[in-house]
Amino acid sequence: MKGKFQHAHFLLKALLLVACMILCSIIAMGLWFLLTGGSQTTGSLKIMQLLQSVGVMIVPCLVYMYLCYEQPLAVAGLSRKITWPAAASIIIFMLIALPFINLLSEWNRHMELPAFLSEMEAWMKASEDAANLLTERFLSSESFSTLLFNILLMAILPAFSEELLFRGVLLRLFSEKGRIHAAIWASAILFSAIHLQFYGFVPRMLLGALFGYLYVWSGSLWLPILAHFTNNAFAVISYYIVEQNNWNEGALDSFGFGATLWAGILSGILCCVGIYLLRRSLTINKASSRKSTGN
Repeated sequence: MKGKFQHAHFLLKALLLVACMILCSIIAMGLWFLLTGGSQTTGSLKIMQLLQSVGVMIVPCLVYMYLCYEQPLAVAGLSRKITWPAAASIIIFMLIALPFINLLSEWNRHMELPAFLSEMEAWMKASEDAANLLTERFLSSESFSTLLFNILLMAILPAFSEELLFRGVLLRLFSEKGRIHAAIWASAILFSAIHLQFYGFVPRMLLGALFGYLYVWSGSLWLPILAHFTNNAFAVISYYIVEQNNWNEGALDSFGFGATLWAGILSGILCCVGIYLLRRSLTINKASSRKSTGN
């Protein structure tokens, strides 16, 4: 069975992936209901989130990769290691980018749709409010052990599962048509849209595109996983610190616009420079690695 669908048509592979995701999601939701009885408590919803990460993304992707590739881990970029300098560079880059991400998020929040789309806009705002409320419920940590579980649930698992799906599988699938930039942006758009948080759509899409380029430039899925983890982990840890010390949460979220607009602009400039340097460094390292291994 391994690699049986390797030469199958693009649409057949896409249908296979969707079928795997639907089947595994049904199993995951059934398991969640058996474990929790369908309770809507925060703990129960966290279990649902965990099962979704594993059952709706990780397992279907692994099954799909096994069926479609003879060397699934290598094709997805999971077998290529990253260097410590590259890892340190991407962590520093993601931290520097935070004020610029806040600036983009603030700009995105003030976008308004035309009047004839008012009903859609109302639905989008309601979805955004519900998602933000659920996120706050998840982030609230009364103990250090809860913080550690939140890091697992909201940083480690999403970073691995979402990058595996959107970069390791979908970007690879889309790029079979030979248009790598289109594949990167298509996977980034889907990555942002699936979160159903439309007033953060633009910065999340740009992050998705960044993760895609990191994957292409380095040939390793671990680099976008690390970047994704850094972004999420910072949010989880900073929320915990703010909550434990009764600090003003808004001050951190607004750093990069308003009175600190200078930080957002400076962050954006540094991001542009950083992307250029990352591209140059990663592509050179990728080429050197291929030359040394003969691949």
